[in-house]
Amino acid sequence: MSVPSDSDFAGAAARAFRFGFLASDGLPPFPGMLANWRRFDVPDLMVWAHPEAIVRELVGTDWHVLAVGDIYVAHGGESVEYLLARVARDGDPSALDQLGGRFALIARGASGARVYHDAFGARSVYYRTGEAVAFASHAALLAKAFGDETCPAAVAFRDSDEYAQRGTSYLPGDSTMYRSIFALIPNTCLDLGLYRAVRYWPVVPPKSTTTEAFFEECDEYFARTAEYLAPRYLPLLGVTGGTDGRALIAGLRRHGVSGSYFTWEGGRLQEGERELVEAMARYLGGEHTFVPVGRRTEAAKDEPLRLATRLATGFSRGASSLTANTGVVAQSGGVFLRGYGGEILRGFYNRHNRVLDVISPEALSALYFTRRVERPARAVRSFADTAFAGFIERAGYPEQFPGLDALDMFYWEHRMGTWGAVMLNEMDPVLYSMAGFNSRRLFDSAFGLKAECRLGTKLLLDLTARYDPVLAKLGVAS
Repeated sequence: MSVPSDSDFAGAAARAFRFGFLASDGLPPFPGMLANWRRFDVPDLMVWAHPEAIVRELVGTDWHVLAVGDIYVAHGGESVEYLLARVARDGDPSALDQLGGRFALIARGASGARVYHDAFGARSVYYRTGEAVAFASHAALLAKAFGDETCPAAVAFRDSDEYAQRGTSYLPGDSTMYRSIFALIPNTCLDLGLYRAVRYWPVVPPKSTTTEAFFEECDEYFARTAEYLAPRYLPLLGVTGGTDGRALIAGLRRHGVSGSYFTWEGGRLQEGERELVEAMARYLGGEHTFVPVGRRTEAAKDEPLRLATRLATGFSRGASSLTANTGVVAQSGGVFLRGYGGEILRGFYNRHNRVLDVISPEALSALYFTRRVERPARAVRSFADTAFAGFIERAGYPEQFPGLDALDMFYWEHRMGTWGAVMLNEMDPVLYSMAGFNSRRLFDSAFGLKAECRLGTKLLLDLTARYDPVLAKLGVAS
């Protein structure tokens, strides 16, 4: 993959970095790249926001908050303004537990200045080590601003056979394609005084809970999410034979939000799944489209869009035909609500009989490579081990999380916090995307369930049945 010229980069930047931001304590903007972006001045920081980004600014006597992205109250009775003030003025990150959306938050107060993001990490944040304070929504945006080139070792890793064999393309740890740029991991914040990532959650072990109590948390979450989405977006939801997206559809429909539906074709559908999808689409009503995902469609041949998707993912993935083809069903004012977060609730790694007895670079690498890559080449394994050693340090990984399964935390913070966030960025050039299950209260409540109640497909099928018994009984094909 070649690196684009300055003119190509400037032309693709507006599309590649939609809804994003760039912040620094003294950064001259790259010529032409930020010409139409809005500038905000937070004490000791300049922030540029993409023209389509939602920005909310609150200023108190001795505190200042700048929130970029969708942010709403998903739990409790306080307002967004009250909760943001708690974070900035009081230095209380527990207020974030009540918020949903896809947002980054710059909070300054007496206790210091910190950058947070939503619980899932859906609004990716990348920061650059060095003398200047600098962070952004996209790794390639931050790199371009400082003239950083891609790291040869990262390029070799990305282009390796082992990377392709994994099936799901994302880099190990919090690494990016740039030597000095790292992803901010969920449950950590970027402390601008210390200028490093600092873990702020978990504070206490999860409390034992019941399925009914978990469902009641979901009721509140879906009610508040539907209330936020309804006047703002035209939802697009994926219909598959799985459980995560189905529970999301059921929860939103139960609270008055439907939308249009689509299904990726080709190798995305398992044998027999198409018939199930068709039955689900007939039951749901409304518009449903089967979308081809191949590289030979006219949409997938759009070279400027291909470059935009590469930039959006920081060159960690190739040009996305999936994004290009999904653009065919995108609508103005639309939002793609993905079932992301569902596998956090139901324990992805545990469902696949993985273990994590000791948190070490080697153990995390073994999980990352999956069983598909049994003997990675020495250089490939070394890159991953080094990345995870840095991840353990920067993400503040303890030997064991208090009362939590390290597999659950690693899946949430690594797989979802890096790959999931990158996938949202990858789709943004054609269609704004959000994670359907994005609530620390939901995750914490699920972690308090007994394993036999949580692991597997039953939990989300039962949740679906709570809202729509017919949809729950249509069968599972993935």
